[in-house]
Amino acid sequence: MRIVVGFSLWMALGAGQANAACNADLLSVGDWSARRLDDGNMEVQIIVKSNAPKPIRMLDADFGFKDALGGHVAADAFERDIEIPASGSATTAKKWPLTFERLLKLKREEVAAYACVRAVLYEDGTKEEFK
Repeated sequence: MRIVVGFSLWMALGAGQANAACNADLLSVGDWSARRLDDGNMEVQIIVKSNAPKPIRMLDADFGFKDALGGHVAADAFERDIEIPASGSATTAKKWPLTFERLLKLKREEVAAYACVRAVLYEDGTKEEFK
C-alpha cells in the first residue's frame, strides 16, 4: 500500500512540474481545422499566434486540444524550426493517424486549443527556457 501511495504522490508531483515548465502565454492557437484525408489519416491545420516582442526562429513547444470537460483529445509538437514574426502568426499542418478522429466528431465549440512553450530561440540569438 505504501508503494502505491508513494508512486501516486511521485506522479502528482511530476505532473505539477511538467505543467510549471510550460509558458502558455507566449503562443496561442488562433484558428484550427481538421479533416479526414483517407481511411487511416487526417490532417490538422493550425494558425499559431505569437505574443513575443521579437521574431521566433526556433521552438520547443506543443499544441493540443481539450474537450469541454477538460479531457485530452489530441496533442503534437510544433515543427522545431518554425519561424514566426514578432506579434505575428504562422500556419502549420500535421498529418495524424485516425486514432485522433474524436477531433473530427466533436462540435467546434466543444474544443479548446492550447499551446505550451518550453523554450524559444529568437531571431537575434537570445534564448528563453521555461522551467
